[in-house]
Amino acid sequence: MPFDLLGIPGDADETTIKRAYARHLKLTRPDDDPAGFQRLHEAYQQALQHCRQRAMAAAWGDGEEPTGDDERTIADAAHDHDRERGRETDSEESSVPGEADTTHTVLLDAEQLDALIAGRVTRLPSPAAAAADPDPDPETRRFDFDGFFAETMDRARSTPPAAFSAWLAARDDLYHLELKQSVGEALFQRLGYDDGIAIPPANLSVLETFFGLQDYWLAQRMAVRWAIEQEQTANYDEPRPLAVRQLKRPFRWAQALAVSCVPGLSARIARLSQRLSDDYGDLPERIDPRQDQFFRQLARKDYLGIWRWMPMLARAIGLAILGYLLAPLVFAQSRPALQTALVIGGSALAIQIGWRLMIWLHAISLGDSDSSNENRRALIPVWLALGGLVMAAAWGVEWLAYPLVIPAALVHWRRSFDALRFLLGGIAMQPLLPGTLPELLSAGTVGFAMVPLGLSLFDGLYARSQRIPLSAAAGNGWTTLASYGFFVGWVLARVL
Repeated sequence: MPFDLLGIPGDADETTIKRAYARHLKLTRPDDDPAGFQRLHEAYQQALQHCRQRAMAAAWGDGEEPTGDDERTIADAAHDHDRERGRETDSEESSVPGEADTTHTVLLDAEQLDALIAGRVTRLPSPAAAAADPDPDPETRRFDFDGFFAETMDRARSTPPAAFSAWLAARDDLYHLELKQSVGEALFQRLGYDDGIAIPPANLSVLETFFGLQDYWLAQRMAVRWAIEQEQTANYDEPRPLAVRQLKRPFRWAQALAVSCVPGLSARIARLSQRLSDDYGDLPERIDPRQDQFFRQLARKDYLGIWRWMPMLARAIGLAILGYLLAPLVFAQSRPALQTALVIGGSALAIQIGWRLMIWLHAISLGDSDSSNENRRALIPVWLALGGLVMAAAWGVEWLAYPLVIPAALVHWRRSFDALRFLLGGIAMQPLLPGTLPELLSAGTVGFAMVPLGLSLFDGLYARSQRIPLSAAAGNGWTTLASYGFFVGWVLARVL
């Protein structure tokens, strides 16, 4: 049934059929799916024929199914009716005082509409030519759709909405509703699939109002195109143009590396690219794909590739050079400039590496909600803390434990109050450890190790009772109450 393919009821009128056909053309393009387009086109033609025969049969008056001769009579009557309707419309429009012989409406048949929307024809019958010659050459009786489209886009980009609306209203060649609808569908079809066109969203709303067409998908895509072209991305939570300018540039690794050295800018660029792509439906054509890939990769907390370390090294070198230049002024030659540069650069690099490893550890410990090894990832801080305690107790060298227990504790920095209570509770617990452990493990080592151990223990109990992943148990009330009890209990035990 052709109506099923078009997704409309069997009693749909011609307007509904044409609009459904235009909607399906957005998904079934003749160059991408020729067979699907052929089926869609045949269904459209059959639906139109069925609709017109049904209308004429209703007008026939007796309600009986027409015979073959009757069907030919109905078709002839429909043709005469359409021709008569065109003459009546022409007569009404040309009878307006002061406008005689200036307007002439040309009706589009279904075949012309199909060709226009499908892109096979871009010029429609011209009203002026039709009025001048009752039976002109088909190539001269054309509506200048290309010219209309070009002028419309030019005015839409440079004219305020009120003036643009007035210009459209003054187009007397679009007075006839069928012609207006056909041109509107073809116009919106081209706007949707020509990625190089960008007009202000306000003037797109003017076009929607004038042609009586609403297309939320097109409105979103046009808003993205206009924001990228004008470098106005405040609506996408990025008020400054630097981020979108970087996304539009051709990718060059040196320039991208320099931009990534600015703290926080990589995350902003990646966030803007993601939001623009979400609204557009895919990556906008004006964004360089390599720029998008580079900054989205840097925005991933679990990424530790070469491009993660290069910006850190570049920042450290920059600070080292700055320290080398300023050392004579700040220290008055009391400290060698090269030594100052090495200290500053090395410290900056060490701090960045430590901070990045902590973020990486936190990211992989959380894992993904659908990951099969999520609980094992969430236990990574626990294994680090236990490893640090074992190393300090086995070899008696406490400094070996701190590189493990401190990052394991700081992974939970977002749960600062719970972590702090377990830390202080562990420090208070250290003298009460059995045997020789208090001599081998300092209060600091035990305190830092107790943060991931305590949090994971009570998070695990809560996750088991609720049958949820361990990472989803963060911030539950059981662990908070346990941290209070652990802290108070061990402090009281030590005091008493």
